[in-house]
Amino acid sequence: MGLRFFPCATRPRAPSRAILRRGYDVATADAASADEASLVARVYRNTRLAILRGAYQPEAPLRLHQLALENDVSLIPVREALRMLEVERLVESTPMKGARVAPVSARDVADAYSVRLVLEPEALRQALPNVTPQVIAKAYERNEEMLRRLRRGDDTAFEAHRELHFTLYEASGSPWLLHFIRILWDATERYRRIATSVRASHEEIAHEHSRVIEALAEGDLESAQAALRRHLRHTATILSGLCERPAPPDS
Repeated sequence: MGLRFFPCATRPRAPSRAILRRGYDVATADAASADEASLVARVYRNTRLAILRGAYQPEAPLRLHQLALENDVSLIPVREALRMLEVERLVESTPMKGARVAPVSARDVADAYSVRLVLEPEALRQALPNVTPQVIAKAYERNEEMLRRLRRGDDTAFEAHRELHFTLYEASGSPWLLHFIRILWDATERYRRIATSVRASHEEIAHEHSRVIEALAEGDLESAQAALRRHLRHTATILSGLCERPAPPDS
């Protein structure tokens, strides 16, 4: 009978100091990275909202040190936030001159809205087979909520406005189409806010939305697309007129 060998039980070795140190360094680096991302998000959010609300006027310079002071951060998060806003075409950067708020122009309005007039009616076309009573009900609810918020001067009305449109567009189920529409919506939010401030009435905006929703509810794609195009063209016409209006003389 041969000899049998049994493995000996061994005590687990404690991790070395070097391994513990590496783990500590990784955890510290992750925490620092998260903190920096949070600071960038703060500067991005505050600066974007200031541009959209008109606190920073078109073509106004954006001073790095001033933004850092206003947001209680270093220059690094400010530079990253400005790069993000440049992607959205809300900020322009010029070598040796720095950053400024992007100008508002009739040409830019025409360009942006001509693309929206292609993509958004196409989103309705793809969405129609998937439009359920629940989608219609949500769209109406968002339209009514937008109107309520506009009447009381609530800035979140623009969030409800966006949710209304994307309730319809998301039924298309096209990730790429939605991706490009979102880019355009981010880039033109400032224009929507300007146009809303000079519209004849808030009810006019809600009525234009209702025409789109009603047509979709009836399965009438042609009427829904036509109503959406009228809605977009109306906004573009208002904006073009404002952009071409001469600036008032200095008092």
